Amino acid sequence: MGLVLAEAGYRLKLFLQVGQTPLGVQLTYRAWNEPTILAGGRAGYSHEPDRRVVGVRVTNGRAVVQLERTTNETGNVGSTESGYDEAATRVLVVGDSFTEIQRQQATWPMLLEAELVRRLEHPTAVLNRARSGHGLLQMVDVAADVAGRRRPGIIVVAFISDDLNRSRFWQNIEVVNGEPRLATRLSPEGTAWLALGEFYEPGIDAAWCSRVLASGDRTDDRLEDLERRFAARKRDNPRRIDYAALTSSFLYNRLTYGDPFFGIAGAAATPRFAWRDFRRDDRMVQAWKQLGSFEGKVVLAHLPQYEELLAGEYRLTGQQRSLLASLEQLAGVPVVDLIKRSKVPARPASLFLLPHDHHPSRQGLAWYAEVVAGILEELVTETKRRDTITREGTHGRSRPVEAAGERRDD
Repeated sequence: MGLVLAEAGYRLKLFLQVGQTPLGVQLTYRAWNEPTILAGGRAGYSHEPDRRVVGVRVTNGRAVVQLERTTNETGNVGSTESGYDEAATRVLVVGDSFTEIQRQQATWPMLLEAELVRRLEHPTAVLNRARSGHGLLQMVDVAADVAGRRRPGIIVVAFISDDLNRSRFWQNIEVVNGEPRLATRLSPEGTAWLALGEFYEPGIDAAWCSRVLASGDRTDDRLEDLERRFAARKRDNPRRIDYAALTSSFLYNRLTYGDPFFGIAGAAATPRFAWRDFRRDDRMVQAWKQLGSFEGKVVLAHLPQYEELLAGEYRLTGQQRSLLASLEQLAGVPVVDLIKRSKVPARPASLFLLPHDHHPSRQGLAWYAEVVAGILEELVTETKRRDTITREGTHGRSRPVEAAGERRDD
């Protein structure tokens, strides 16, 4: 009876505080000038190539953060990839929105490339294949697929703690009542649900975004129209949270997974799975086998979020800790703790778009790039040293290659 009363009380609390709208969408949404999402592939979706779009995040009727997305010739967020095949050091980065996000026309993999060129003093190229919303399952799928075609020397799997138990998903744009809507499904042929908090408004441009952000004006005609459309979407949402459902315990989900709506497709903030070992997923196991057959070195980079930098340690649920351990076993390399490998700023909040957005700021992107660059520099230097020793042993020499007057092939 005590458990039943606790569950009932918690559901009442959620109903009063959250309501029937999916978690994370009650008060905030994003509005872009146009969609770029294309369906398909292991990544679940891609972007239209050579596009530059802008937008804003709106909270409580007020524009709070400006958004940007610039795609290159391959439909990925970042600069041109034309010099990749000729580069002496080739790096592939996979990740989620922390790695895809762009601030002042830069992502942290773009800044990483520039930093590596400066440190290594030879041509270096970084491919960014991150996708917003990706978890480890899909990151590794993408890494195996791209590595097989582009043959990078280093593969960086950049993830946050929240990525560990995210499910695979697929997205596309569907036109509903004459309006483009972002649709998400858990399998390529599965039933889709429409995003409530993603709008595409052709009248938006960079000047308008800057103006509503600077003024904080909630009475702007376009903002008011977006607010009306947002309210209508929430009112007509077919996937409203059913607090009378007996299929799962909201209290158990909160205590075990940190999300009361865990596993409820279309209602949870992010689709998730409940198992605790990546070796249960055949595609994950196969992808790591593929990666192991290539010559590229794998780096598992655990990107810290604001709360983790503040605490000086990563915050993980029991399930996420188990998944992290199985990830290391499958990859055959340890996860790199970026908190211990870096100098954390005295004011870590400056690295993020707080209080309105938990994603990294332009300063945060530079911080991630610098920390990862240090790790990759050590890896490249160690690889060169080993190659030099191997060549010397092959030719029966005990002196450095340079001392023999020969040109190094780095």
